[in-house]
Amino acid sequence: MKDGMMLWRERVSSYWNEAIRYLRLIFNSGFLFTIYVLIIIGSYYYSQMLDWLPETFPAVWVFTIVFTWLLTRSRVRTFVKHADLVFLLPYEAKLTSYFRASLLYSFLLQVSVLSVVMIVLGPLFFLRIGEDFWFTLALLFIVKAWNVITSWNEQRLPSEEERRGHLLLRGMVNGVFCYLLFTGAGFGYVAALFGIMAGLLFLYYRPLARRRSLKWEHLINVEQQMVMFFYRIANAFTDVPQLKRQIRERRYLNGLLPILGDKQQSIFHYLFARSFLRSNDYFGIYLRLVFVCALLLYVLPTGWLQLIVLILFMHMVMMQLSTLWYHYDVMMWVDLYPIDSLSKKGALTFLSLRLLLLMLGVQVIVLLFVSSLQIAGISIVLGGVFGYFGSTTLIHRRKKV
Repeated sequence: MKDGMMLWRERVSSYWNEAIRYLRLIFNSGFLFTIYVLIIIGSYYYSQMLDWLPETFPAVWVFTIVFTWLLTRSRVRTFVKHADLVFLLPYEAKLTSYFRASLLYSFLLQVSVLSVVMIVLGPLFFLRIGEDFWFTLALLFIVKAWNVITSWNEQRLPSEEERRGHLLLRGMVNGVFCYLLFTGAGFGYVAALFGIMAGLLFLYYRPLARRRSLKWEHLINVEQQMVMFFYRIANAFTDVPQLKRQIRERRYLNGLLPILGDKQQSIFHYLFARSFLRSNDYFGIYLRLVFVCALLLYVLPTGWLQLIVLILFMHMVMMQLSTLWYHYDVMMWVDLYPIDSLSKKGALTFLSLRLLLLMLGVQVIVLLFVSSLQIAGISIVLGGVFGYFGSTTLIHRRKKV
């Protein structure tokens, strides 16, 4: 068997060689331009929003909730594969260096995210929390290391119920820590909590690691979930053959099928509508984008900026819907249908246009409450034009039909 570190380096190199190819497609896409515009808009209005916040704004609770979640969510990337159940499981005792490298890799990635979030919230921190920015960040790093180590030891627990119970325990400890940290509690309180964490680590989690072996099937499932999360993002910009189709029944949404897809026109009208409601979280992503767009329109000042945000989010929704085109490419039975590509193209246009217009309707209602009648009227015109042009032309640009 290869040395543990050599095997780990090969696994990481193989993953990132593949990931970089997809990242290039994402960075070269129009989606990145959308993110740039949103960052510029957000930066421009960030300081104004801070001035607008009332004194009663619960900044401490915002920081506590955000960083409790970031600290508690501490999955470890192991890069294990299904074949490892056969070839690596017998050598688990010799893979100490492999898993130690996985812990360090996961810690560094997660503290990077922690740092970015802390920097983004930095102006609010200095305004409402305190001045000890770097000291606070250093303490968060220490607690993140504790969470990564304890989360790794939890992978040895035999049942999902036990792992969830330990996750809840860590969440409670992290919540108390974050609250004490961001309320400026005395050093003695924070030190006492660090003592509790150290006690849990050395008196409970370390003995747990010595008593139980790793649950390889669970490690593989966790790794697959993290890989699939990246593939779902990349799938918005190109076809990802490795993406496994995840189906959720969602019978309560069946009433939307006649609205979104008329199977009397073609079978793809029905298939695309069904896939949107049940597969790969298309429906969930659509709802989240609609909600975030409505929230931004609500908080932004009345004016042309609201129109730009509306079009940008409609563009993001259109890009998400465009991946439906590839959804059935790996299913041979679809090729047996006596239908041509124009029928498939028309079905995607039909679904996209209806969903974009539905989104537009929701945003217009928001604008009628928070903006002027003129802006709401212009949004109907611009959104309608973009919805039609995007559904009939833009959504098909990367397809050879």
